[in-house]
Amino acid sequence: MGFRINTNVASLNAQANANLNSRALENSLGRLSSGLRINSAADDASGMAIADSLRSQANTLGQAISNGNDALGILQTADKAMDEQLKILDTIKVKATQAAQDGQTTKTRNMLQADINRLMEELDNIANTTSFNGKQLLSGGFVNQEFQIGAQSNQTIQTSIGATQSSKIGVTRFETGSQSHSSGVAQLTIKNYNGIDDFKFQPVVISTSVGTGMGALAEEINRVSDITGVRANFLVETTGAGTIKAGKTDSNFSINGVKIGEVEYKDGDENGALISAINSVKDTTGVEASKDANGRLVLNSRDGRGIKIEGNMGVGSGILKDDYENYGRLSLVKNDGKDILISGSNLSTIGMGATDMISQASVSLRESKGNIDTNVADAMGFNAYKGGGKMIVTFANINEFMSANGMSGGSGFSIGSGKDYSQIYENNLAFVTAFSIAFGISAPSDGSSQFVNFKVSMNIAAKDQQAGVTTLKGAMAVMDIAETAITNLDSIRADLGAVQNQITATLNNISVTQVNIKSAESNIRDVDFAAESANFAKHNILAQSGSYAMSQANAMQQNVMRLLQ
Repeated sequence: MGFRINTNVASLNAQANANLNSRALENSLGRLSSGLRINSAADDASGMAIADSLRSQANTLGQAISNGNDALGILQTADKAMDEQLKILDTIKVKATQAAQDGQTTKTRNMLQADINRLMEELDNIANTTSFNGKQLLSGGFVNQEFQIGAQSNQTIQTSIGATQSSKIGVTRFETGSQSHSSGVAQLTIKNYNGIDDFKFQPVVISTSVGTGMGALAEEINRVSDITGVRANFLVETTGAGTIKAGKTDSNFSINGVKIGEVEYKDGDENGALISAINSVKDTTGVEASKDANGRLVLNSRDGRGIKIEGNMGVGSGILKDDYENYGRLSLVKNDGKDILISGSNLSTIGMGATDMISQASVSLRESKGNIDTNVADAMGFNAYKGGGKMIVTFANINEFMSANGMSGGSGFSIGSGKDYSQIYENNLAFVTAFSIAFGISAPSDGSSQFVNFKVSMNIAAKDQQAGVTTLKGAMAVMDIAETAITNLDSIRADLGAVQNQITATLNNISVTQVNIKSAESNIRDVDFAAESANFAKHNILAQSGSYAMSQANAMQQNVMRLLQ
């Protein structure tokens, strides 16, 4: 190789290597000072694109976690509010239970109802004022609300919170059949009790014997109420049409096959002869006699067997012939407010046959606060007679009517006597005035006697009932309604609890996902200080050696000067 001066190739090579090493040293210093392996797209174009995508996903997941925590805050706010509402409902049910015994007076029941009214107001106040960031939670508007909990759109969790006002919860279904006047074997089936299946009960004998009747059927229904959701109660009660008037039973007078015989009784059963005679055999017959506040005779079967009267009690007792055989009324209660679908055989024996009218009503907690409408009261089982307590008795002619009620010729109550039937039945809701327009009697268009055919409409107990727990039956109904309200709230809370668990599980998952994504981004973007420091040391040494090489390359020119000497 010759000696050249104009082009110092060795120096140029050393300079080129020094430049390359300098750039590498600069990059290494940049990585060490920033902590990043990729400081610009030129460092790793594809790696930067992947790292940026991962960083965006991790940041989005961070906001999703914040959204989930907000959602938990909303649901926990609603949950705590409903917890307080449940305490209120528990108190309402306790007070209804307190009122559901006849040791209470009208005054104390009214005081209990006043307490319940205040509690309902606070229940509604909680429902109407509970909010989160100005958004109402329990008033019924928080429906199908979505929370974005994911890095991609539509990765949401949806939730709804039902309305918890007293007008929206506690909706209880009450259904009561007609009064049954026939015995037999009834088989009842509750259809679609769980939305799919039917529940078929064992046949039950409806009669006057021990262990039979509406009581036995109610017991069978209540035995599996936790499965069907349907509970039952009954009322087997025969009430006189008017106050007790002096009279006499005949020698064949008997109740449920037990002969009582001839009993002479006074107005109002003053000496208790009639009631005492009936109660003397009540342990055998299962039928107990008493007088109500209006002085009417009341026969009650506490165990739910039928009441069958044979012989003649006399017109003074007020018990109509049509009621001599009475198997009572069956009431069904369902806590979800849905219609109770039934089928079966011989259902007329329980007053729920194809031709029977069944009183039906769905009642909310707030509705129990006010006076109870006649039809609703009837559906709740307040009355011993169907149709709001209304009984319809039809006679072919006046002679049959008089004969059936002990007013045949010579009794002093002939058509022409001008006597009012109300003189026998004072304050009687059914018989206001004998053969008057109150009976619905109208003269035929052909001019014949208006008393040939007529219908008597008797209103035994057809009236609105007092509010809430102010009556025994009302207190029991409020217990049912409060129980339904508690069940409703528990159901709403359970749904919220499930959503909270779902959100918590999602947050746990995306938190782990976020960590893993950040780790993946770090693997791509962050510098490995151990490796990079070693790389820096290498380039630093090369930089020093490069400088030495350049100085040596430049020194090689001095050899030319030696040649020229």
